[in-house]
Amino acid sequence: MSTVAEKRVLLEIADLKVHFDIKDGRQWFWQPSKTLKAVDGVSLRLYEGETLGVVGESGCGKST
Repeated sequence: MSTVAEKRVLLEIADLKVHFDIKDGRQWFWQPSKTLKAVDGVSLRLYEGETLGVVGESGCGKST
């Protein structure tokens, strides 16, 4: 069995952030928009032979 040090890194993500500026329709144009943080500071490393699954309710942002 090979160790993690011997396996090839297939995917590496460091400090991923996905933020959206949103307005709710009740704000005036000069008011700042609100920020929705869909993903904030996610890091991961996926090695050869590993499997990653993302689980969550319908509409919770898994594909983001």
